Amino acid sequence: MTEAAVPSAQAVVPRPAAMPGLPYFGGIVRMKKDPIGYLREASGRGPVVRLGRLGRRSFYQVNDPDLVRSVMTAPGADVGMTRTSDVLGFLFGESVFTMQGEPWRKRRDELQPAFRTSNLPELFGSAAGEIEQTVEHFQPVAEARGSVDFSAALLDLLQRMIVRMMFGVAVPETAAQLTQAFDYGLAYRQRRRWALTSSLPLWFPTPANRKFDDGVARLNASIVEIIEDHRAHPPQRAGLLTMLMECRDAETGVGWSDDELLAEVKTTFVAGWLTTTTAATWLFDLLARHPEVAARVVAEIDALPSGRPLEYGDLHSLEFVEDTILEAMRLFPPGWLLSRRVRRPFTLGDIPLGPNSVLLVSPYALHRDPTHWNEPDRFDPDRFHSKNHGEAHKAAFLPFGFGPRVCIGRGVAMMELKMIVATLLRRFRFTLADTAPAKLQPVSFLRRADPLILDIAPR
Repeated sequence: MTEAAVPSAQAVVPRPAAMPGLPYFGGIVRMKKDPIGYLREASGRGPVVRLGRLGRRSFYQVNDPDLVRSVMTAPGADVGMTRTSDVLGFLFGESVFTMQGEPWRKRRDELQPAFRTSNLPELFGSAAGEIEQTVEHFQPVAEARGSVDFSAALLDLLQRMIVRMMFGVAVPETAAQLTQAFDYGLAYRQRRRWALTSSLPLWFPTPANRKFDDGVARLNASIVEIIEDHRAHPPQRAGLLTMLMECRDAETGVGWSDDELLAEVKTTFVAGWLTTTTAATWLFDLLARHPEVAARVVAEIDALPSGRPLEYGDLHSLEFVEDTILEAMRLFPPGWLLSRRVRRPFTLGDIPLGPNSVLLVSPYALHRDPTHWNEPDRFDPDRFHSKNHGEAHKAAFLPFGFGPRVCIGRGVAMMELKMIVATLLRRFRFTLADTAPAKLQPVSFLRRADPLILDIAPR
């Protein structure tokens, strides 16, 4: 008797797990309604999970750290960014944030000197006075045992800090325009991102497109004016703009054009302001909810030399403060969703993917996955004490991204956060006015949906 031929195992094409949902669209409708809940659910369904389709794009969530590493370090010819043709590309221009391939590598190499550690003391000096201004504002409220909208105070403080660090001087009018343009632009991008029908191109004169275009035009004109004034009247204290103006093409030695400066100023501003504000808001929320951790943070701060203002050198001794910041960014990473687009046939693990496949990596889901972290929902700064992320795979911790495109300004961000924590907790005690769980607002950054209101008292 002849046995039936057994199909070759090589002919079987592996398929990823799939999230349930509508035909064709899959779970994209749910993704639009509750992205955090949806991505966290999908993270438990397998190393790669198919979410659904929008137009020609198939969406996959990557949950295995080794596969995350493969995606984030893949050659640009295989897997590229998704920022070049949408709102972010128009908002930021040709910057290190949006560029790809060799032009991106060249720009990043040129930027590196501006963000070297040796520049941080100069930037610290520029920003320190802005924190003291916030202390002066808080003092009478604390003496009256009042309350403050801490999220709004942080937004204002970090805006002033990054403006000082960027330009060396205060420019409140431009700062307001920066705020308005970026806030609208990033929210507008989020609305377009998950539209079930194709969004009209940005050049089409819809009211929303015109509003966005006008805001970007005003923003660009304001920054160009600052660049020109900076050249004509250099400030006494060098800022990031001065350092960016000193960047040179490695081959020709020629400095950047105004368009190149404009793009990098906008990118640096957002990275140093909005992302850091988001991280700081969640950090103080967690400290107010966990007085035992706050007490250890305060004890480390109180061990610094007293009777003088905080100095840059003091930051190096704040090891538990740093661990606490990292743990806060693990639980609430400002960049809660990273995306890449497959540019040509690409195999992820053993799953073949076609061009236009979009690969989503959710730091929020990875950071709370019990496969990678012990008691992942618990606020425990000590898990970072070993300096190797404790129990977790390195690619399961992505507060600043991963691979070649890791955030170039992470040193500036950590300095800002340490400065704020050390200065404010030296002077004040903060408690939650409302202990109800905070609601998430996942737009371009993982914001707190409601204001963070803290009761404040002197120490």
